[in-house]
Amino acid sequence: MTTVFDGMLALWSWPLQMAKLGSDMAETAVGAQRVVGARMPVIEAAMRNPFTADHAELGLMVSEKVAAFGKSGRSVSAAGGKMGRAAKANAAAAGKMASGRILWPTDWLQLMETNLAAATAFAELPAAALHPIHSGVKANERRLKRT
Repeated sequence: MTTVFDGMLALWSWPLQMAKLGSDMAETAVGAQRVVGARMPVIEAAMRNPFTADHAELGLMVSEKVAAFGKSGRSVSAAGGKMGRAAKANAAAAGKMASGRILWPTDWLQLMETNLAAATAFAELPAAALHPIHSGVKANERRLKRT
């Protein structure tokens, strides 16, 4: 569980995170081209003779992508859940105030923490969604460079 301080620090450093995101996106794009280039001979060999193909590498081409995009999707879903909880808490607080009831300091603090978690998740979402894909491309690039 992240603390309030962690959330505030994440929002404060957001411009730096976006600069790193741009760098990671460029690395991913260039690395993906290299990985595809390294795998094309494997695909070509499999098309020529499926019986002698590198089935392990061919299988990785699919399973790695499924795993990376699954992790990416879960990070998007988690951020969406935090934003949904914040919206629900805000609506409940607005309803409470509209009915004439008082929001106590603890209620305001809880709202602040919920909204801060949502804002932090929103700010970190692009990097969190790209991270598994970027990691996979970089790992493939290193591994395929050795072969």
